[in-house]
Amino acid sequence: MNTKTLALTAMMTGGILLSCSESKLLDQVNPNQASTATFWKTSDDAIKGVNAAYSAMQDRRFSLWIRFLTDLSSDEGYSQSPWTDLGNISKFIVTDYNIPMNIEPFQAAYQGIYRTNQVLENVPNIKMDATLQKRILAEAKVIRAYFYYNMANIWGNVPLVLKSQTLSERPAQNTQQQVFEQVIKDCQEAAVDLPDGYTGLDVGRLHKYSAIALIGKTYMQQRKWAEAATALKQIIDQTPTRFDLVPDYKDNFTTLLENNKESLFEIQYYDENESKVGGAVNYDVAGGSESSEHAQFFGLRNTTGFDKGGWCDGQPTKWLLNEFLKEKDKNGNKDYRLDYTMFYSGSTLKPHGYTYADLTRLAAGSDYLPERDRFWIKYTNYYQSTDSYFSGINDRVIRLADIYLLYAEALNEQGQTAAGIPFANRVRARVNMNALPLTMTQNDFRVQLRHDRVVELAGETQRFWDMKRYGILGPELAGPDAGKKPANESDFDTDFTTYQKGKSELYPIPLYETDANPNIKQNPGW
Repeated sequence: MNTKTLALTAMMTGGILLSCSESKLLDQVNPNQASTATFWKTSDDAIKGVNAAYSAMQDRRFSLWIRFLTDLSSDEGYSQSPWTDLGNISKFIVTDYNIPMNIEPFQAAYQGIYRTNQVLENVPNIKMDATLQKRILAEAKVIRAYFYYNMANIWGNVPLVLKSQTLSERPAQNTQQQVFEQVIKDCQEAAVDLPDGYTGLDVGRLHKYSAIALIGKTYMQQRKWAEAATALKQIIDQTPTRFDLVPDYKDNFTTLLENNKESLFEIQYYDENESKVGGAVNYDVAGGSESSEHAQFFGLRNTTGFDKGGWCDGQPTKWLLNEFLKEKDKNGNKDYRLDYTMFYSGSTLKPHGYTYADLTRLAAGSDYLPERDRFWIKYTNYYQSTDSYFSGINDRVIRLADIYLLYAEALNEQGQTAAGIPFANRVRARVNMNALPLTMTQNDFRVQLRHDRVVELAGETQRFWDMKRYGILGPELAGPDAGKKPANESDFDTDFTTYQKGKSELYPIPLYETDANPNIKQNPGW
């Protein structure tokens, strides 16, 4: 070997050794950072672990985008967003399967599931109070069930990952039915070890009836009426002592009366100005998880002379407005819930101090359409000075009014119409609507319940699931206005013009997932 070769060899060897040396030097474990070897040792670790799983439900990648995949996909909402991909979601048009509003909630859900699996695998090995240990494991199971319930409804056939994965694993795909079965299994097991409720700083954690409510809703989506009724009755039997409807409907959607007697499953957020436990709190930047971005994305449209609203990326349909106007209350007034659901030309509310006429006047010359547009009020900060990224309004995932109406539906579908009607009347009585007669036929009550669920639960991610259960999704919902009137003017939801039966019931599984995992097949039609 000549000297040039020796020199080159020495240089290359030295470079490799140096690179290896540098690699070892840089690849160090931070002794101050928790790892699986140092964590999961104490009961405090167990609590922190399950708290991280709760945080996953707050994650804006899931909690925000799910609104677009549900409320705007139903006939309740549509979008005029200038962000084309976002606006197309409500039209069932997805050209890029990796757009944020499709891939981010998918990934965020599995990250949340990963956190629950870590709890379930590690907490049993901690020497701690047995009752607390069982409770923490049960909480993790309900959180995992919550993610899978939503994933089954949105994407259908997804992998059931029930243990921590390694990087090389490619889990098998499960059917929607199997996913629903796992939701029920997790919640049934959890209900045994969860308390009836909490006090102090633990208020807001998932309890026994959170799990039971999710069981009931999962059975309903499978049209298993008897099983659903059995589960839901366990909650009914706890009224009015443990659970009850709050006297004022609007108190379910502000920061002022959170975790109330009507709430069964609630995701916690911090208010912009103060911590819920008192004292100051450091907020995440926009896109963080301690506050909700719902109000920012759905709030009144900012326009000339008005900068207190949001981006208005989602709006209520005229069809929804018409649904509210179908019935008047006992005194001949419009449905009380309407003003606390949407802002429209006949609103009596003054969000951020403005009337509808004020906003129309301020918007002269802009794209604001007088007397035509409607805007979400529910879950926005209309009663405060402005909307922002840092809304503290908790998401009421499941509340008693929903349970009453589902129980009534489950009974009615079993031919027990007269037994179901009183539960619908409880919801109607709160807002002074006339009681339904016990002599209604099964089909008449079925139609009435569909109306009652719309006006009670609009904008609460329920309608799209309901429409699937009813079997009413289809392009015919676009009505005769398709291609003739803009979405904000039509009495129908013209977004359904592009709905394709056998395809649009589910969203496409993100391309990153199908590319990375050969065991995952794309949903039909995509």
